Parts: sequence; structure tokens; C-alpha cells
Amino acid sequence: MAEKNDLVAGSCRKDQSSTPSSSTRSNPSAPHRDGLYDSLVHEIRMPPQNPKKAKTSNQSDHPPYLSTLPDEIIAEILSWLPVKSLIRFRCVCKSFKALFSDPQFIKTHLRKITSSSESKPNHYEKIVLTCVRPPYTLVKSCSLYSIYNESQTDAVELDHFSLRDKYHYTWLVGSCDGLLCMAAYNTAEQNYVALWNPSTRVVYRLPGLGFGNKSEGYTCFGFGYDSNICDYKVVAVFCFRNWGDSEHKTRVKICTLGTKSWRRIEDFGYGVPYDVSGKYVNGSLSWPAMCERDSRLAWIIVSLDLAKETYKEILQPDYGEDDYDSISLGVVNGCLCMMCDIADSADLWVMKDFGVRQSWTKLLSIPYLDDPGVMQYSIPYYIADNGEVLMEGKDVLLIYNPKDGTFRYSVINGARRLVEAELYIETLVSP
Repeated sequence: MAEKNDLVAGSCRKDQSSTPSSSTRSNPSAPHRDGLYDSLVHEIRMPPQNPKKAKTSNQSDHPPYLSTLPDEIIAEILSWLPVKSLIRFRCVCKSFKALFSDPQFIKTHLRKITSSSESKPNHYEKIVLTCVRPPYTLVKSCSLYSIYNESQTDAVELDHFSLRDKYHYTWLVGSCDGLLCMAAYNTAEQNYVALWNPSTRVVYRLPGLGFGNKSEGYTCFGFGYDSNICDYKVVAVFCFRNWGDSEHKTRVKICTLGTKSWRRIEDFGYGVPYDVSGKYVNGSLSWPAMCERDSRLAWIIVSLDLAKETYKEILQPDYGEDDYDSISLGVVNGCLCMMCDIADSADLWVMKDFGVRQSWTKLLSIPYLDDPGVMQYSIPYYIADNGEVLMEGKDVLLIYNPKDGTFRYSVINGARRLVEAELYIETLVSP
């Protein structure tokens, strides 16, 4: 790593006053390097407003100075920069623009972003919020780092995925590698699904599902990554009840991003899934589902393996003497988790080894602020290094400190009447 920093400093030929700080050099695995960015901007010499005046007979495809370095070294240097910087550098030269669209470079950049050794949360982690503003839903974003470390933060409206005139409600299905899966609803249909990268502002609308209208029907979705084929998949579970039927039926379709077409797979394996998004962990999507057990209805957890496209039941923990009224699923720090309502608090269980029942661990109990017996909190969105838990409670974000049992509200300017939230990281991955 020391050789890498010397190479960066040498290639940029920056004077001592603009060299990256020693604190940045001491953590070479962290991709957030403002000093490196400033050095590159200085030495690349961003093109003037009139590009014709900049043309010379001996102009190379690479900018001055950097053109003397091998292409693989240039790619290595650039792969440590944040997405916003790379987007700005697209206009520098054709080779940069081509490099930032190269699948191998995108994978390398993603790997460095996700494996950063910086403290959590870091500057690349964002949270998307949906807020009600009739007759449509606003989609906004703000920094997760700012929520934890600043007294207040600003929510920026994301106008690049607009459904205002046609659809009334936007559903955040899930996030994976910087891609957001969105579903939109209006009074007539519920089959609008799109994949969207808020960082690059690229959006792709999936084909129509083709699910006909059914009495008392709804569709729940899931979004994740199939490592066997190195591609992303969207799953749609249509739950309906025909006229005169007493039980719901299911119809399941899956869309692979590479083929961009829906195909039918086996119907939902156990009971009927609850009307929520499937939670993506370890190559599988998991839903809470209602199933008949011992002549009565009971909540179970059903998982769909995205590679095998098969279902299995995820066994719940041994609750002991606790009697939970309701459960909800989520993902915390890459692990499947479950929030259970009990008396005057909510218990958070985490499955540290996916699919292994013995790995369920009760992480903490969060006391209710008021109205005991009523689920007041969402599944935690995030747990920071210091143990503070970020979650939603009564349409606002709040942070719970389990060390002293205190709460503090996150002041987010421009985000009122919060509906739901989803985390994502800034990447170059394109739908």
C-alpha cells in the first residue's frame, strides 16, 4: 500500500501543499481521498469551455503527465475515487469515458467501495427516503454519515425517477450494489417496476408483468443478485383470491436483468407471503408468510434461493417463554434480522449464519416510548460502530443508543411524512 501511495503522489507531481494528508495516507484501503481527487484535477487540466482551442496535432487520448503511465496503473488510481469524481472525469478524455463503462473496472470499483476499512457509516453510504406529497410520492436522499454525526442534514429530492403525473405511490423494493429496485402503484394497476442507480442517474423500466386484475389481489417483490450467473434478479409474487375461493393463491415470476424478460417459476412454496418486500441475504430472498400449522394460522419465514429458484423454510429462533404478537423481517449489516413485538418493547433478533437456526441471537431490546403493546418501530436500517441503531418510528427517523437507553431524533430538512427508507452505496453499476 505504501508503494501505491508513492506512485499516486509521483504520477500527480503535486507540490507539498496539495499532497493528500497524512491521515489519508495512513489508511490506504479507504477509497475516500479528496487529496487524490484534487491532485488529479490539477494535473489532468480539465478541458476549457471551447474544446476546439485545446486541440493540438500531437494530442494524445490521455491527459498530459498521466499519458506516460501504463493504462493499468491509471485504472488502479482512478478506481479509488468516489463515483461523483469519476462522473466529472468522463469529460476529460475518451479513454476515461470508456474505462468508467468497462464491466471489469465497475466490479473493481464496487469491490473497493464495499470492502472499505473506514468506520461505519462512511461517506459512500446513503439513505433513500420516500415522503408523501399528494397526489404523488417524493423520493429523496441524504448522507447516512450526516444523520449520525451532524445535528441536522438536508434531504435532496431525486428528480431522475419521476412518477408524479401517472402514479400515486412509489415502493422501495430493495437495494443491491448501488441499484435501487422501485415499484409504483396507482388505482388501476400494480406492475410498474424499475431499476435505478441514483448515483449515475441511469434508470431502466422492466417489461410489464402481465398479471391480470384479481379480487383481493396484491403483488410483493424482491430484488437481489445471483452469483452463479453474475446478474441481478427481480422476483414478483402475485397473491390473489378468485371469486368464491376462501384461500389465496400465488403466481411467481422472475426477471433477470441480462434477459430483461419475465418468466414463470414455481408458485410460492409455503402459504402466502405478507405484503412486504423480500429481504436479500446470502443469495436468497426471504418473506414472512402466513401458513396453516397444527390446524391454526402461524407466521413462518420462507426463503427463495435466487440461483436454484427453490423455496425453503427458515426456522425461527427458540424464543423461550417469550410470546410475540407480530414479527417483521429486515437486513442489518448483511445479516437477516427479525423485530418481534413483546409487551412494552421490541426485541431484535439477528441470524449471524444464514439458514442456521442455532445462529439466531437476540441482539437487543428497544423500549417503547409510549403505547405499550403496539409495534412502534421499523426494522433497524443500520447499526453504527458505536452500537447506535437507526430506525423509523412514527414517520420520523430516530437513533437509539443501547448503552444508555436514550433516543435522539434525526433532523432531516425537507423530509416530512416519511413512508419508508432504504440504504444504498454510491457505485457505477448500471441497470
